[in-house]
Amino acid sequence: MNAAVAPGPTSPAGGAAAGFAPDGPFDPRRAETRPFADTLRSLRAGARLGWAIESNWSDPLLFAIYSIIKPLGAVMLLVALVWVLGAGGRSDAIAYLVVGSSAWTFVGAALIGLVQTILDDREHYRVLKYVVTSPAPFLAYLVGRAGAQLLVATIGCLVVLAIGVVLLGVPISLTAINWPLLAVSMAIGLVGLIALGIGLAGFCLQLRQEAWSYPEAVAGALYLLCGAIFPIDVLPAALQPVCLALAPTWWLEGIRRALLGEPTPGVMAPLSDTTVVAALAVTTAGLVVAGLACFRVMLRRARDRGLIDQLTGS
Repeated sequence: MNAAVAPGPTSPAGGAAAGFAPDGPFDPRRAETRPFADTLRSLRAGARLGWAIESNWSDPLLFAIYSIIKPLGAVMLLVALVWVLGAGGRSDAIAYLVVGSSAWTFVGAALIGLVQTILDDREHYRVLKYVVTSPAPFLAYLVGRAGAQLLVATIGCLVVLAIGVVLLGVPISLTAINWPLLAVSMAIGLVGLIALGIGLAGFCLQLRQEAWSYPEAVAGALYLLCGAIFPIDVLPAALQPVCLALAPTWWLEGIRRALLGEPTPGVMAPLSDTTVVAALAVTTAGLVVAGLACFRVMLRRARDRGLIDQLTGS
């Protein structure tokens, strides 16, 4: 015999359990996603977390000193090497070296920094699986983390340029800088570097202990092929088309022209600034398409094979 249950304080009339009754009529907007707002929120959160990790939650003054000394030591070592090799009396060689070394801090931040972000979150902090499965856009989170690393790289770049002007006589004047060319080259180039770093980070998700060494290997290869410390003309003729197909080559050339006011002698000399920017835009577009496609494919594969939460002991 079925007994009727009278509505009580724990069983409201209408069938909803106590504590779960709707708070007024259902508003469909509460269930809607807001892609733009969610993306901005993920960017902001990733940048704040990236800055905290990059600074190691340390004293701001101590972190500022470290950010200055690290790139300064690297460029002074290269300058000493140039002097030993007998090119120290050439101001154009020193200027080429200083500008290339200062800009290369962004490459390390975009490539090495983004791969280490994913590997740190998976191996050390062990939170990558939570970030990936959260509603927040994972790609926006990564770009935010890259933004914090690029901010640190900006500090190092400016310090190296300032030391180059003051101590080494690099001919850079604020009134002579081609600011439009510098802004366009820097903006397009950083987009390409972030895309390359994201694609490489997705690839390194598939690897085990050796994953940490891949970004440094790629950055080292680019350091050789993109004309960071010497013109690409000194490389074998068979490698020069490869150099010209790389977006960082045109990025560095645009920055040098903007800061030094003259093109690099050799292959780049006959080209106009417009040609350099156009080549940078085309190669960067290809890099963005390839980097994002690689990241999406590799992330899907990592999810399917359980690599998101895999600990390699590295």
